[in-house]
Amino acid sequence: MASGTASGPTAGAAALVIAKAVTARRPRTRYTAGRDAALVTRLVRVLSNRTLDRVLAANLRHLHLRGAVA
Repeated sequence: MASGTASGPTAGAAALVIAKAVTARRPRTRYTAGRDAALVTRLVRVLSNRTLDRVLAANLRHLHLRGAVA
């Protein structure tokens, strides 16, 4: 976790990307921030949005808290 935090974007950089996304007249499907986003950028060229969403969801599934109350 520490290595991921160290290589990720700063809060300010992420906030700029989020602000750009929510204020865009024609928002894109996906925005990236940070060095790790380079892989996602490459995958976008090869996979459809639906397939890429499934790949990303599968990789994030382990972070989901089972039994958490919303």
